[in-house]
Amino acid sequence: MTDGDKPFTAETSVITCDMNGIVQQYAADAAELFGWTRDEVIGKMSVANFHLPKNVPTLVPRLLREAVVNGKFEEEVTLMRKNGSTFRAVLTVRPVSRDGEQVGFMGMTKPLTPPTRVPVGKLWFQALRAPFLIASIVPVLVGALAAWSIRGAFIPSFFLLCLLGAMSIHLGANMANDAWDYRSGNDLAVRHLNPFAGGSRVLLRGVLNLRTHLAVALTFLGIGSLIGLYLVTQVGLPLLWLGIFGVAVAYSYVGPPLRLAHHGVGEIAVGIEFGPLTVLGTYFVLTRAFDLPAIVLSICLGLLVAGILWINEVPDIPADAAVGKRTLVVRLGVPRATTVFGGIIGAAYLVLVLGVVLAGLTPWTLLALFALPLAVKPVQGLQKAGADPHALIPSNAGMIMATLATGVLLLIGLAIPALVR
Repeated sequence: MTDGDKPFTAETSVITCDMNGIVQQYAADAAELFGWTRDEVIGKMSVANFHLPKNVPTLVPRLLREAVVNGKFEEEVTLMRKNGSTFRAVLTVRPVSRDGEQVGFMGMTKPLTPPTRVPVGKLWFQALRAPFLIASIVPVLVGALAAWSIRGAFIPSFFLLCLLGAMSIHLGANMANDAWDYRSGNDLAVRHLNPFAGGSRVLLRGVLNLRTHLAVALTFLGIGSLIGLYLVTQVGLPLLWLGIFGVAVAYSYVGPPLRLAHHGVGEIAVGIEFGPLTVLGTYFVLTRAFDLPAIVLSICLGLLVAGILWINEVPDIPADAAVGKRTLVVRLGVPRATTVFGGIIGAAYLVLVLGVVLAGLTPWTLLALFALPLAVKPVQGLQKAGADPHALIPSNAGMIMATLATGVLLLIGLAIPALVR
């Protein structure tokens, strides 16, 4: 069978990796089977790249665990080639020991089917990193419901434009940052299995054109900017300054010349972007005002979104440091970053309490405190996992869920007084 212009082998291929999953031996037939060259993988690439991204958090830890406990893992699985095409295979994994101590794993892959077509459309969708849109959608919803709850103001068309604009800016930021990380060599330096960190890394597969990828990113940023400019003509200049700052941060998180993340201010900028800028921007469009209760809500969400970025940066510390991307997490190191992370999460909920006591925020928003136990778990998980990127996966996912739960509870808390008045 063939896949493009390369023959597809039906022979069993052998790959070995160390205890961290980094490829150590890569047979010629493995290169033929998976499409990656020896120079691309040996000592550089994680075996996670041969698996479907959705299977990495579950299948990979399970197969490694079963290989250790039972001496062998063997199962029919779906694997992925460099170009994103997939094939079914029988995967056998055994532990590798030296002098009585385990030093890694050996995987033997017996292909059962030829590869599928190259999923160009799916790779483009993956490049969007759409699941992370929660960080922009929730703040827009909170800003809009706060406008209705506090001032009884809601304009459906303006709300939809705010939502579309925020999502466009966010998608553009995701893709632009991935493009610059790829160009800097950051993607090549990522060697862990954690799917919540390290960006989409689709450009490594050589299917999507880098210039086209960056052009799409800039197009999204342009769409968001045009929506913002239209809204400025409708509601006034204060929105313009918010918009300029927001687009600048979206592009400059790792984009030149500012490269905010490289200078240790990326986490702060992102917290402001998805908290005060997004919440208050939406609120101002609908009310033409900035009210203290809305400011409190924006700070709460900004801290939680900063928390998502913060814990997602921990697995990337070695890769970021290798290319000079000195984020705050890199600068602090894992122990101090863990302490600060706990402070960020605690501050997010403390702000709500203070907002109710001192700023006239409706007490119903304290329903969000029911999400506090969910937010504490990632802090505890980071304390336990430390720098282990694989052990941190549940905490990365948990921080996203805690932010979503807090946002939903805030929406409920804002809706109740608006409905009963």
